[in-house]
Amino acid sequence: MKKTAEEIAADLNDIARRRRRPKPQKDTTPAAAGGEVKQVLSHLQKLRAGGTLPEYDYFELKRQYEQQANIDVQQAQAQAKQQRTERLLAQADLNSEWVFDNMDRDDPALGHHIDTAHHFINAFDHWKEKGGAAILIYGDFGTGKSTLAGAIAHDLIYQHQKSVIFQQWASVVDRLFFGVLEEQETRNQYRRALEEVDLLIIDEVAANRARLPESQSSFLGHLLRRRRNLAKSVIIITNHDPQALHRAVGDFCFEAIKAFHPVDIALNGPSRRPDIGDYRS
Repeated sequence: MKKTAEEIAADLNDIARRRRRPKPQKDTTPAAAGGEVKQVLSHLQKLRAGGTLPEYDYFELKRQYEQQANIDVQQAQAQAKQQRTERLLAQADLNSEWVFDNMDRDDPALGHHIDTAHHFINAFDHWKEKGGAAILIYGDFGTGKSTLAGAIAHDLIYQHQKSVIFQQWASVVDRLFFGVLEEQETRNQYRRALEEVDLLIIDEVAANRARLPESQSSFLGHLLRRRRNLAKSVIIITNHDPQALHRAVGDFCFEAIKAFHPVDIALNGPSRRPDIGDYRS
């Protein structure tokens, strides 16, 4: 039967009265709390007496929990490191074969340079405190210049989680001067990355050129000075010896290279690329 308006109003008033009725408060006095604790302890004692409650060693449980917590933390750290390593490798864009294991330490032209490379890696943070360092790797095509620089980059990423950009100079020029990167903001971001990455490796600087265009040599000089100010290290790879490189990049740019007090690594001898052999033969 449908209720009248008066009956509905009476029901609502009854609900409101019940809501206003004070709820019973739990007794939180020390005596009451103590009584609850005694009840719990009494219950546990009965369970233990009946053989249904196992005995626990508090300190052993604490040790097990701490051990598991440490394992969880180590696993989380390892996972985070792996994810960061993958991001750094993607940014660096390195040839996966450019590693020290693929270099012949028994090669008389390589052994000392590999040792120099490892010293550079191990002291990388020290160089940052000194304003950054530089390596100038030069020699004929195919003698292992890019491989050596790439091996350094791989070790810095895997062992020290450093950020690396490996770029051929022609690619830098195309992106910044010839519209490969169309948007100005994108070019600005790329330029900042070149300035701020932990290690910048520039390959084939002035390759097959007696002289860089002034706009390019000026940009490279400013880029190197900016990295020096930020205490960021650099590796420059070229087929020019230092004197020829000086002529190719000009005084302004070469002085920026000299400001790093670079270590010179001259890779000589025939090509070490088995697929092309000695290009001079």
